[in-house]
Amino acid sequence: MIDILSLFQECKSSGKNAVLCLISHSLGSTPRKIGSKMLVYADGSIVGSIGGGKIEHLVTQDALRLINSSTSKSIDYDLGGEASMQCGGKVSIYFEAAQSLSTLYIFGAGHIGKVLSRYASDFSFRVVLIDNRKEIMPENKEKGVRYLVGEYSDLFQELEFDNHTFVVASTHKHIYDEEIIAFCLQKPHAYLGMMASKRKAALAHKKWTENHLLEKEKIDKVFAPIGVDIHCETPEEIAISVLAQLIDFKNKTTNF
Repeated sequence: MIDILSLFQECKSSGKNAVLCLISHSLGSTPRKIGSKMLVYADGSIVGSIGGGKIEHLVTQDALRLINSSTSKSIDYDLGGEASMQCGGKVSIYFEAAQSLSTLYIFGAGHIGKVLSRYASDFSFRVVLIDNRKEIMPENKEKGVRYLVGEYSDLFQELEFDNHTFVVASTHKHIYDEEIIAFCLQKPHAYLGMMASKRKAALAHKKWTENHLLEKEKIDKVFAPIGVDIHCETPEEIAISVLAQLIDFKNKTTNF
């Protein structure tokens, strides 16, 4: 017999996207009873069963909507209604997504970058801290943080991007930040943010817009200045402001 819970734990450990679907309540005649489980993968394939037929199709579609989130949810189904099944009972399905880690590239290992990398690793981010200055990298490496040193343009080729990639540009030179965001705009991503004053952000926005290789619609979505609007002064406070924006954006765009 396939151990669905063990498969689900493997997905959690490996970062593979999947959703556990479990019958938590049933009423009347139903094809499967409480405790029946099914695992839904990102490509729509399934392991296990919660009843077959139309109900399984409906549950699979709802699982796919939840697959990139970090939340759990229960949904009630009327088998005689929306599922059009002859048995006519009712079931409640509990959904839990294998929490998917979003990659967060932090360009700049200055005071803010260091603090942000330390905080973000505790909030479902796979953190990569990047700088072109070896001497500024932390001596004591943070658990769960990957460190890259080298010229930014050279390191670009080592980075992988997808629709769940987050980028924060906070280097010691504004020209680096502009170039980093310009490069990342051409890659799949979820979030791009740049540390800048309103004036510098406006100048960067103008420069990106004049670059005909970059899409204006994507440029308009760049967060610059970065962070939520709170009164903050210290690197720790600024890092919290940025992290709050990252968490807010991630939760709003992945939950349903």
